[in-house]
Amino acid sequence: MAHKLNFLLLAALALQAKRVRGNEPAAESAAEEPKHTVQLPQFTPYTVPGAALWEQFIGELEPQWKRSRASKQDKDEDRYDGEWAVEEIEELAGIAGDKGLVVKSEARHHAISTRLDKPFDPAHNGLVLQYEVKLQKTLNCGGAYAKLLASPMNNEFSDATPYVVMFGPDKCGESKVHFIYRHLNPVTGEYTEHHLEQPPTPPADSLTHLYTLSIRPNNTFAIMIDGTERKSGSLLENFTPPVNPPKEINDPKDKKPADWVDEESIPDPDATKPEDWDEDAPAMIPDEDAVKPKDWLEDEPLMIEDPKAEKPADWDDEEDGDWAPPMVPNPRCAEADGCGPWTRPQKRNPEYKGKWAPPLIDNPAYKGKWAPRRIANPDYFEDLDPYKLTKIDAIGFELWTMQSGITFDNIYLGDSAKAAEQIAEEVWKPKHDSELAVREALNPRPAQKTESKLSGVLDLFKVRFGDIAASVTGFYARVQHEGLVEAVRQDRSGAIAVVMAVGGLAWLAWNMLSVVSFVLGLAQPAAQPAQAPAEDKSDAKAAAEASTSARADTDSGAAVKRKGKKSSSVPCIATPDGQPTDHPAWTGFERASSLFPLLGGPVAAPVGGARSPRVLWTAEGL
Repeated sequence: MAHKLNFLLLAALALQAKRVRGNEPAAESAAEEPKHTVQLPQFTPYTVPGAALWEQFIGELEPQWKRSRASKQDKDEDRYDGEWAVEEIEELAGIAGDKGLVVKSEARHHAISTRLDKPFDPAHNGLVLQYEVKLQKTLNCGGAYAKLLASPMNNEFSDATPYVVMFGPDKCGESKVHFIYRHLNPVTGEYTEHHLEQPPTPPADSLTHLYTLSIRPNNTFAIMIDGTERKSGSLLENFTPPVNPPKEINDPKDKKPADWVDEESIPDPDATKPEDWDEDAPAMIPDEDAVKPKDWLEDEPLMIEDPKAEKPADWDDEEDGDWAPPMVPNPRCAEADGCGPWTRPQKRNPEYKGKWAPPLIDNPAYKGKWAPRRIANPDYFEDLDPYKLTKIDAIGFELWTMQSGITFDNIYLGDSAKAAEQIAEEVWKPKHDSELAVREALNPRPAQKTESKLSGVLDLFKVRFGDIAASVTGFYARVQHEGLVEAVRQDRSGAIAVVMAVGGLAWLAWNMLSVVSFVLGLAQPAAQPAQAPAEDKSDAKAAAEASTSARADTDSGAAVKRKGKKSSSVPCIATPDGQPTDHPAWTGFERASSLFPLLGGPVAAPVGGARSPRVLWTAEGL
């Protein structure tokens, strides 16, 4: 099984390599000249009439934005002690003089918010939330999502502050764009979170990216990234749990009757065990047709004292005990077919039937699968306009991140999709295009292709392994701060990455041990056969043929000699005088295979404490 997995892995690597080579340009003889400088456009303020919020971070951070000094989930050890700043972009800036809201601390909880001039009511014309995110550093684990906070907002901003909508990118194990809205149950008076099914994946480069959420009065929504729609659907259908509960539910008070029979089949009460059914017959029996090889040495021990061993000069019998030479394999056993007591090999018992059990028949008392009765849901309601969300009093960012440099800019909140499109075209796009030009100047294309095609494959797998490492790191950080159960619930992909990493290390260790054992087996010299007298050749050949036929077809794991193409690469050969013996190269391989059957296929188990009969395999059988 393991060698099949290795083969599949190699095939996957080859396929990836082919794809990478297929995506490479054929030639770059007409490559552009590298750009050395880019003239950045100057920042100019932009106005958006009628916006509930339009923020370009022109002034100071405070008092417009307020840092939170609360504690996460009222835990003093998890205070929002992360620092924020309004400053110009340092990495890959596209606009000169442009500032943004920047996360300044690593491995910290961050929370900051700003109030609207007046509460915003989505019940009128829906809502549009749009803002830019720029990752000035590679993000391994962190969030960049915004929260629209419910009105009225009275307390210090924290994870306990009620919100209306949570939207934006997040990467901590699994990368996704969150869209969660909270809906008021008019029956219970409680709010329920509704999570978007199959959210889109955000980009992870250092460019500025634009995230847009539109909630329309017809209860549809759309998520766009960089002006391109990535997800759309209905507030009534594409969320878990659904906004409207089911009309009927199982009656929690209904219990299955004690006499209810839900077994479809039962043992036949009229069936009887046949008289010739022997439950005590063993599954395996000695093979009576097997014949002990003529050169089997029953009186020879498998191990003998090393005749070349000498007692060390510093050996003290009083302190070290009586000295005894070490044991070594009996060289006479290597020349024969085996040593020690010979026992017949086992074969499958044709009379074996096992434990008898009566056959199954249809249950005459079967009533069907029981299910509780359905009753009207006492908490049922139907809201056909879930877009009419709670009024919004503020917007905030409540994040955990392992990296600093997350930057927010050009935040728009309103109800005009047209205004959001104009911002994207007139504010974001010039910045994005300028950043692309700067990146091209910093990393110009080479005049000619010098890297080998293999480098593209290696880069591809570096990214894959880097993603797994980042997922494991993020999951570990989440476990430290939120506990294992919560971490698995929130970050299933991170948990899967941990399992993949452990499995990969185990696979690597197994293959390394297999290679080492294989090399050690080949390094051991094979014993050379003793010369037999010429007159004994016919007897030796007869003994070899008898031994081979007696061992060729057993159920103890030995293979059957295959018919087909002739091959000289066999584990058992004949000496010049006709004596059967091991192939010199095969002997070492057989030893390695006895340690790791993965390397050499099935290996016969020892019989009666002695070396198992060798099997003639052709090259096709290996």
